[in-house]
Amino acid sequence: MISIFVGSGALLQSVTEEKENRMIEMLVTATSPMSIMLGKILGLGAAGLLQIAIWLTVAAFTVPMISDQFSGLSALSLDPGLIAILIAFYFAGYFVFASFMAAIGAASTSVREASQISAIVMIMGIIPIYTSAIIIPDPDGGLARALTFFPLTSPTASMMRIAGGTEALYEIILGLLVTALSGVFLLWLSARVFRAGLLLYGQRMSLRLVWNALRVGD
Repeated sequence: MISIFVGSGALLQSVTEEKENRMIEMLVTATSPMSIMLGKILGLGAAGLLQIAIWLTVAAFTVPMISDQFSGLSALSLDPGLIAILIAFYFAGYFVFASFMAAIGAASTSVREASQISAIVMIMGIIPIYTSAIIIPDPDGGLARALTFFPLTSPTASMMRIAGGTEALYEIILGLLVTALSGVFLLWLSARVFRAGLLLYGQRMSLRLVWNALRVGD
C-alpha cells in the first residue's frame, strides 16, 4: 500500500502540475489522452514494482544473515504463489488508485486542491489497516468479505485474509478480478475527465461537467 500510495500520489502531482503550467496541451497535440494516461500509469507502476523487488531482494539476503539473532526468524519463507498474488494485487490496486488520482488531478485547478480531494480516497484505502484487528482473527467474517470486493480496500484486505488463513481463496481471486476490472474502467474514466479538463483551464470541474465528459463520445 505504501508503494501504491507513493506511485499514485506522484501521478496526481504530475497531472495537476502539467495541467497548471499547460505543458500537457503540447503532449495532446501528438497523442491521445488515453495514451498519455496509460503511459503515466504504467511508467510509475513499473517504478513501484521495482521498489517492491528491491524490498524482497534485501529481505532474501538479510533474513538468513540475522536469523540466528531472532527466535523463529529462520522459519520465515516467501511462497512463490504468495509473491505472485502480491504482485497481481499490487498492479490491480495501483491501477485503481492511479486512475482515481489522474481523474482528480485532471478535474482540479491546483496541486493543493487535488491533494485535499485525494485524501478522501487515501483514507478509504487504509480502512483495512484500521480494522486489521477484526479481519486477521476472522478472515472469513462479514467485514473481511465486504472489503475484499471493494476495489479501494481489496488489495490490503485480501492479503490480510491470506495472512489470517482464509479458507475462501475463491473470494480472493474474485476480489482480484473485480479490482482489475475496476482499474480498467477507471482508466477509461480518467482519460475522459482528463480530456474535458484540458478545455477548462483554470476552472474547477463540477460533478455535472464530469458526467457530461463521460457521456460525450470521442
